[in-house]
Amino acid sequence: MFDRIFLKKILCLTGITVAVYLLFRYLMPLVIPFIFSIILSGFIYPFVKKLSDKLKIPYKCIVIIIVFIICVLIFAAAVSLCILLFGQIKQLAANALFIKASAGENIQKICACCDKWLGIDGGKAYSLFLSWTDYISANWNDKILPSITKEAWNMCRCFISVVVVFLFFLVGTWLIMEDYSEIKKDASRSDIIMRFMPVFHKLQDTLGGYFKTQGTIIFMISVICWFCFFILRNPYALLIGIIIAVLDAFPIIGSGSILIPWAVVYVFQGRLKDAVIVMITYLLCLCVRELSEPRLMGQQTGLRPVYMFISFYVGIKLFGIIGVILGPAGFVTIKTIYLMALNEPDGA
Repeated sequence: MFDRIFLKKILCLTGITVAVYLLFRYLMPLVIPFIFSIILSGFIYPFVKKLSDKLKIPYKCIVIIIVFIICVLIFAAAVSLCILLFGQIKQLAANALFIKASAGENIQKICACCDKWLGIDGGKAYSLFLSWTDYISANWNDKILPSITKEAWNMCRCFISVVVVFLFFLVGTWLIMEDYSEIKKDASRSDIIMRFMPVFHKLQDTLGGYFKTQGTIIFMISVICWFCFFILRNPYALLIGIIIAVLDAFPIIGSGSILIPWAVVYVFQGRLKDAVIVMITYLLCLCVRELSEPRLMGQQTGLRPVYMFISFYVGIKLFGIIGVILGPAGFVTIKTIYLMALNEPDGA
């Protein structure tokens, strides 16, 4: 009897997992903007309805105004951020020759320290570095430049796709909000939709909680990194802080992938005070993530961080970078449907 029940659970879990994978792989790309439209509509509908009733303004007029305000706020935030970032990028490009010369001097100092510490003849480490740069120069036109060009084109296509998806998301939100009550009535008459409504609610709570958690942590780490490089009088403090904070959100990579090598370079340069500041910054970023993430993630998503971490890895292996979102979403979907099928309580 036990074996039959156990086998039934295994087959049930396997079937649900395969079905969710196929759904995410082939159907999700076709409907992703409208899924986010439904989620956003569910969040703002009560506010819009209440505002319409209170101000005695037609509901559809309020919808148009709210969607327009959302577009303006997103556009203003994006433009402001781009102006700040492009200003720093422009400054970086203007100082390119100085940065190149300074980098050359620092590399020579680091190589000299390596020669001294390793007890080898002076200039060996720098000669090795020059041979490496010569190899890059020799293969630049044939191998490296075409690869960079291909990746740049792929990034442009990805950016265009994101813009198109975002436009469909906005229009979809507007159309769904206009007929939200009728759409909700139609959904309540559908047995399939009502059966899967717990899955939708769980996904909405989990993904919303995940984005809130990551957004809060990214903001805090951005401020910490910006303050650190402001103290170091780095002219690109804002740009560097945002890059480090975004990388810190990715599993495995983390802020240490930039801050630790940066501190090591300062040590080689003899700038021990600056190295200590960078390492303190790294420790602060680590503490913020390690102390805040489990508490916020648990409160917002109801999932243990280890499950989220595993779902990140599986999602990235299966779907690429978008797996950072699809991994946790797939895990929540599989878990919720499985527990519904077996009529068991949720206990992650």
